[in-house]
Amino acid sequence: MKEFPKSFKYGRCFRVKLNDSMKASFNNLTVNRFGIKALGNGWITNSQINSILRLIKILLKRKIKLKLNISFIVPISKKPLETRMGSGKGERKFWRCPIKKGMILFELDDITIDEMIVIYSIVSNRLKFLTKICKISY
Repeated sequence: MKEFPKSFKYGRCFRVKLNDSMKASFNNLTVNRFGIKALGNGWITNSQINSILRLIKILLKRKIKLKLNISFIVPISKKPLETRMGSGKGERKFWRCPIKKGMILFELDDITIDEMIVIYSIVSNRLKFLTKICKISY
C-alpha cells in the first residue's frame, strides 16, 4: 500500500520539477491497455488509494497488472483540539496528491472490457472528481 513518498527526508518532502517529457508520460498511456483519466482537478489522499486497491484485489484476485501514476507529495498536518496556541506545528496526519485535468491515474492490463467497467465504477465512486476510461488503439 502507498504510505509516503520515497524522497521523504528530515521531516519534509522535496518536490521534483517535471520537464516536458515527464509531463507527457502522465497524460498518455505508456505500456498498458486501459487507463483511468481525470477530467477535473482535485486531491487524492492515501486512504482513498488504499481502499481502491483493496477492492480491486478482492474482486479480481490479483490476476491483473496495475500501475499507479500517483505520488503523494503534500503532507497535511493537524494538531489535537486540546492543545494551546504556540506549541509548534502538529504531526502529519495524512498525505495527499494533487491531480490535474487530463492526468492518467491508473493503468491496467490483462483484463477484459467487462472487468474494466467494474473497476471504473469502483474508482469513480471513491473519487471526488470526474474520470473516464482510456484505451490504447494500435
